[in-house]
Amino acid sequence: MRKFLITIILAVVLPSTAHAQPDTAAFRLLAPSEEAFISVEDVLLIAKVEGFSQAKMVEIFDNGKAIGFAPLKKGVLAHRVKLSEGRHELVLAAPDVRKQNVKIFRGKQEGYRYHIERDLSSCGTCHSGAGEGEYGMPSAQEKVCLQCHDAVGTGDFIHGPVAAGSCSPCHDPHGSKDSHFLHTTGKELCMVCHSQNLSKEHIEERQNADCTKCHDPHSSAKNYHLH
Repeated sequence: MRKFLITIILAVVLPSTAHAQPDTAAFRLLAPSEEAFISVEDVLLIAKVEGFSQAKMVEIFDNGKAIGFAPLKKGVLAHRVKLSEGRHELVLAAPDVRKQNVKIFRGKQEGYRYHIERDLSSCGTCHSGAGEGEYGMPSAQEKVCLQCHDAVGTGDFIHGPVAAGSCSPCHDPHGSKDSHFLHTTGKELCMVCHSQNLSKEHIEERQNADCTKCHDPHSSAKNYHLH
């Protein structure tokens, strides 16, 4: 009798995980960046769904008006939309996925630039299986980048991300506002990793100068990656 009562109590107290609902999935915007200034009419939207979702389609709104649907292939959205000149607030919506707002200004001013052509076939340059909806990297990131770019880790002292064969901690592979496709510019980018007190003191002593004036961000023949 006592064993039977303990079993009942455990069944009541312990929550059942058989039907537990996962956290709401969310879009991660890959291109263009928020508040981007774009001079081209055709805007390529790239976003990835992070978290569990069985959604197959995304509905796109422009300034509150529905403008169409786009397919989600293995959780990745890659879709072109035509935008008139002016300010646009796009919304990406899909079942069980948190909505994503994308604010874009379309005009003559050049700001955001795509790393790739806006033709969806260009995705296959880096993602060899893009035609079948497979956007994984076919090999190590460095090898993919070296198909078009020259090697930069040739010095005696190689910056950590370069030594690891990873370009994306600093460079955005889809597009950027910066001429070198950096995630952000100046010391702000360096401080993402170099946030130690010693680094902060050094930057303040140098009156917040751009780190790359003295340090090579890829590799160098000198210690501390000095030019």
